[in-house]
Amino acid sequence: MIVLSDAAKNASCDAICALANGGSIEFLDGATLLVVFTLQTTAFEDAGTSVVGAARAIGGDGTNPVSISNPLVATATDAGSFDTYQVKSSGGSVLWSGSATADFQFNGDIADGQKARIIDWTFTTDGDIIPAERLTLWDPGLNAVGGIPTYTTVFASMTTSDSYADIQDALDDAHTAWLGTGGTVGQVVLLAAGTYDISGTQGFTVLSGVVLRGAGFDATFLTKVSDGATYPVAIIGKRWPKYSAGSLLTIDGVKDEYTVTLASTTVGGHAIVAGDLIVINQEPDPDFVDWGTHVGPPGDPSRGWFNERDRPLGQICEVVSVVGSVVTVNTPLHHSFSTAFAAHVCMFGDGTGGDPDLGNNGGDANLEQTQYAGIEDLCVEYGDGDDGGGNLHMFASKYCWIKNVESRYSTGHSVNLDGCFRCEVRDSFIHSTVDPNPGGAGYGTGCNGYASDCLFENNIIWNFNKVTVCRASGGGNVWGYNYMDDMYGSSYRDIVEIGCGPNHYACSHHELFEGNRAPNYDTESFWGNSIYGTAFRNHFTALRRNDSHLPDPLLDAHNRRAVGVQTSCWWHSFVGNVLGLSGQTPLSGTDLHANSYDQIGFTYQADIHNVDVDGPVPMWKLGYDGTEHPTEADPSVLATTYRHGNFDYVTNDIVWDSTVSNQNIPDSLYLSSKPDFMGSKAWPWVVAENPSDPLADTLPAHDRFVAWSEA
Repeated sequence: MIVLSDAAKNASCDAICALANGGSIEFLDGATLLVVFTLQTTAFEDAGTSVVGAARAIGGDGTNPVSISNPLVATATDAGSFDTYQVKSSGGSVLWSGSATADFQFNGDIADGQKARIIDWTFTTDGDIIPAERLTLWDPGLNAVGGIPTYTTVFASMTTSDSYADIQDALDDAHTAWLGTGGTVGQVVLLAAGTYDISGTQGFTVLSGVVLRGAGFDATFLTKVSDGATYPVAIIGKRWPKYSAGSLLTIDGVKDEYTVTLASTTVGGHAIVAGDLIVINQEPDPDFVDWGTHVGPPGDPSRGWFNERDRPLGQICEVVSVVGSVVTVNTPLHHSFSTAFAAHVCMFGDGTGGDPDLGNNGGDANLEQTQYAGIEDLCVEYGDGDDGGGNLHMFASKYCWIKNVESRYSTGHSVNLDGCFRCEVRDSFIHSTVDPNPGGAGYGTGCNGYASDCLFENNIIWNFNKVTVCRASGGGNVWGYNYMDDMYGSSYRDIVEIGCGPNHYACSHHELFEGNRAPNYDTESFWGNSIYGTAFRNHFTALRRNDSHLPDPLLDAHNRRAVGVQTSCWWHSFVGNVLGLSGQTPLSGTDLHANSYDQIGFTYQADIHNVDVDGPVPMWKLGYDGTEHPTEADPSVLATTYRHGNFDYVTNDIVWDSTVSNQNIPDSLYLSSKPDFMGSKAWPWVVAENPSDPLADTLPAHDRFVAWSEA
């Protein structure tokens, strides 16, 4: 609810950015204000305004009004009128801030010596396209610090005649050199073209300020043939960090706020300072956490596989300041943390002083943070080690990256981020496990151990048991514009596995999947549930590719669907997606186990009273369970799943939630403009709001895969 006096909206107002003149704005708690305004730039010298930065190019010649078409969003933090607020772009950049009775700053691209005033504005109260409690600030990876840096200082050039030890020594010495520059000059260890056989080793370790760079993923190969040495091919950070002793919150940590108040700002013998990574977590609140039926009872080691034991809901943050008992961080709390469930803050350590009965957790906070390290332009293969191994693995790192890499033939995650903050995996071809089965060996990408605000973007992720897993991930993570396909189990190739989604352990939350192409989005609660997942402008095809390069053919005979949300997975949101394929065809015949099946046709949604029966292929399969197979759909899933503005090829139309008046789907929930990797293609490429042509273009990652497959 918004109340505006006529004086507050004054199309010819001379006051700069004025909301004064008696105007007032009043909000209900959590309401959202959409501001669409016309900005005039001029050389007038009225006092009280300034122009800062270059958050958005607005054009104009300095005298004519400039229209900004994208709505900007301001959210009230408390009920009633307010004194200060911010207007943010969809990407989270503050564009306009100030008070309701004073002048505002506008951060825009305005010529030197000029100032700006708003000469007209309108306010609407349609509300968020997605309810506010389901949203967070998605500003992932290195976006917040200007993107991935390009290191140009080559510390060492290596060839295939250099041993594993020689190369690791160079990596360690490069880290020392980076420290010697005060952490200002990144160092490159450059690998010439050729094959580097590192079998029998612990794999390479890359530390802060160092990039391990090859001559291209089709030229430099790091090969680690499985030989019982269960290590990744390369690690960024220190393997297997532990959680330190913690300090309890004395006041609840509130979602969207940037502070926590602690009983002590010393944890694990370390006084928290700016730049530290901290872990915020709590004991399980049954309103949010469902452990499923396969983990052990409280205190069992299985409740600490990917998190501090019995604390699955958490987040990693970077500290900005410590004042008294208040710690301020640079990302919002993606979820609230409650003192009623012993919410606390801890840090990472090496296990010194820890409790052996708790996996050596609870000790000193003494782990050196790895930052600004990367792996680029090479191919890795045959890493081993299941959940702790695979090909490429980051541990307890911040602002690190994997870029333009081919990662193939892994046992364990092909690429895994454990306990990481604002790390990034991009522009890579991640494919082909050697063990396409559940259990940790056959997964594509992982985001585990409270990993927060990380980005997987513009990748191909193909030929795995599961293409994505999020096990106790910490929110703010984004999978953007990836092509993901052909996920399966070797013994059940005729049952469609989960495509993309935040899955496979309690309690991932507030993760975003945007702009991807995959056979389906789905969740499951075998090892615990996920909450507050968001799928935005994706294409879920309801059919695996079954590419000819697979070791054995797939058959989508059973559990074929475009979207699934399984039992106890709550508050998942779907906006602007396209479901199914034009001209899609039902399948029938004999499956790979000699059983007959007949999909009959397609249906908008699976029967909630007979949700486990194969038959017409549903676009939506809500409240089912792929392990327990209930007949009735889980009513809590039906009640909490949010669907608005999705197109499907059964109704051949876009379906809106009739209770939501806002039908303006933004271009993105994490990007402020078209990304460079889209090139000349239309963006957004998924446009559910255009039922006559809901796919405006193809996805670059998909195009790359097709070119590889058909070469």
